[in-house]
Amino acid sequence: MRRVALPLLAVTAVALLAAPADARIPAPSLFGLNTGTFDPSYAHYVRDLPTARSLGARWVHFTGSLVKNRRGRPDFSLLDSQVVAARRLGLGVLISLGGAPQACSVRPRPSDLSSCPPRSARELRAYDAYVRAVARRYRGRVRYYESWVEPNHRSFWPTGPDPREYAALARVQYRALHAADPSARLILAGTGGTDLPFLDGVLTALGGRRAFDLAGAHPYRFPPRPPGAPSSLPLPGGGAQEMSWRDELIATEGLFAAHGYGRPRMWLTEFGWPGSRTAGGPYHLTYSEQAADLRAAYGLLRSDRALSFVQAAFWFNLRDYARGYQNPDPEFFGHYGLLENGFARKPAAAVFRSLARGG
Repeated sequence: MRRVALPLLAVTAVALLAAPADARIPAPSLFGLNTGTFDPSYAHYVRDLPTARSLGARWVHFTGSLVKNRRGRPDFSLLDSQVVAARRLGLGVLISLGGAPQACSVRPRPSDLSSCPPRSARELRAYDAYVRAVARRYRGRVRYYESWVEPNHRSFWPTGPDPREYAALARVQYRALHAADPSARLILAGTGGTDLPFLDGVLTALGGRRAFDLAGAHPYRFPPRPPGAPSSLPLPGGGAQEMSWRDELIATEGLFAAHGYGRPRMWLTEFGWPGSRTAGGPYHLTYSEQAADLRAAYGLLRSDRALSFVQAAFWFNLRDYARGYQNPDPEFFGHYGLLENGFARKPAAAVFRSLARGG
């Protein structure tokens, strides 16, 4: 699942192309952060990127939800402001592509375009032009794009997840992105939780054709078991198998090899474990359990040679959701932050900062 940051407040647009040239885009890193959270406070919102930087983050992740539908045209002002602010802090920027007003299969068109996929041939042609415009707009500032957010979930593919439809979209994105910016790289969208049957369907539909540069994953676990604990995972073709978090990543990478794509570098564009003040069942881990899970996961990513294909990772999330603020997610997803909503640090924040400082 992917939470969408949509602060309901006015944001001053930034003239992106008029901004001074930024520093060189940093190398991919395991220490990225998702900074979006459900919070109506503008004072909180503007603190997110500097706070992420202070915790040692080297990359941040923005989504298509920051591009708004304004009278049938995309409004990039909010995303522009975030890209400029991140680059001025020396942070690398990953953008997950969403829909476009002129290429939306949902009627009426929503203001949040992150769940508005193009599906028809006409919509895909219009979407090709949109992706080229995005790549040209951020060329030199953004190099990495995730092709969608969790297309295996109805919340982001409202007509019902369809591997063939998503594969067709990825092919259009790959062609358009590389035509507009040959240095750009497309990450095949991570599924919400490890969904091997859906990924197998996508790769089958692609049939070995090039439609991505890197593999993506959102390897959440439900319930959020520790990295070393096994859980039952559905397999392509039916059946299930007990796997640890490490095994899930290896199985995901193995599907690419099985379909003739070798071993592409993988970006964990979202992953994490929740932390609540007190335990409340399997979905409400304590602060100390969250910190232990973070340490264990990074221990694997940094030292396990079997996971050397993981090139970058983005912890979800910087901050908890605002208490009582309306959002579409299960309640427990409001507690994945390294920080409480008001920026008080949980123990996991200290662990992340220490590990990030050590490289």
